[in-house]
Amino acid sequence: MQLVQHYTITSVPLSIALLFAILQAVACAEPGMSVSPAVEVKYATEIGKYYQLQTKKGDLWTNVGLGVRGSGAPFTGFFPAGDYRVTSPSQTWVMVWTDEFDGDTLDFTKWEKEENNYGGGNNERQAYRTDPKYCFVRDGFLNIAVHRDPHTTSDGKTQPYSSARIRTQKRGEWQYGRFEIRAKMPNGQGIWPAVWMLPTESKYGGWAAGGEIDIIESRGNAVDETTGALHFGGAWPRNTYLAHSYKFPAKDAAEDFHVYALEWTADEIKWFVDGKLCKTRTKEEWFCETAKENPRAPYDQPFHLIINLAVDGRFFEKTDQRADQIAPDAFPQTFQCDYVRVYQWAD
Repeated sequence: MQLVQHYTITSVPLSIALLFAILQAVACAEPGMSVSPAVEVKYATEIGKYYQLQTKKGDLWTNVGLGVRGSGAPFTGFFPAGDYRVTSPSQTWVMVWTDEFDGDTLDFTKWEKEENNYGGGNNERQAYRTDPKYCFVRDGFLNIAVHRDPHTTSDGKTQPYSSARIRTQKRGEWQYGRFEIRAKMPNGQGIWPAVWMLPTESKYGGWAAGGEIDIIESRGNAVDETTGALHFGGAWPRNTYLAHSYKFPAKDAAEDFHVYALEWTADEIKWFVDGKLCKTRTKEEWFCETAKENPRAPYDQPFHLIINLAVDGRFFEKTDQRADQIAPDAFPQTFQCDYVRVYQWAD
């Protein structure tokens, strides 16, 4: 690893002493501009190997940024002056993507807001809209809120509620990994929050031949439990699924934040709540109608993340569980996420 001394203005590298002196003078005259020493970090990488940059703080080495998966090309970057080292993690999960929702707006380099009115194929009764009223970041949390706001699209279809759905498609896609979400569920009849995954290319065919992974689903009228599921088999209506539920031992999912995680490898998929293993599914339990010779299909391709808050639909078996049984002043109902983190396994 090489460390090369530089100076930066808002992270732009400068290595000429004269220019640095000039810029120092400019910085003194320009409020808000600062000049600080920096180092250029360079290291070689091997294809498929993971690397983690660390900096020394006192006697401890702490991680800087996310893990990097080697491409064979050298890594280079500029960082504040200090002591650095590069480690090669092995036999552990390495964080490769995260959104901590620490800003004041949704990060559109990571997420796309969807807009549709079709009810998700489940007879849901919400319109997904891009207005910040329904999806916003505040005080370190992602908030997805459903309002009793009717919405009519150009085709004349009207839904009685408005909400939001966001996804990482074309911005973040992963084949295998650990997916971790710290979230607090809404509490209201007919309210249906979910964090789930779909294949980006659907190379095995339409839903659900290409697979679906449900990390978290919750019923607002049954927040003492959460569910997870796999959808697979053939394209609808020849699809099938495997589902499970987890009962909270004390507080329900709407009273506090909980950590929901899914670990996905080539041979199995595991669900966790607050570190407790809830369910394991193995490749012997799923199949793909269009790739019967491949025991890992359809869960052997890149998937992207989706977060949404739906209303009603087939997830609620009885009509008396519908959201129109809730008093109007119970809205909005809000699904909050503290963070979303993605890890990949370093061999």
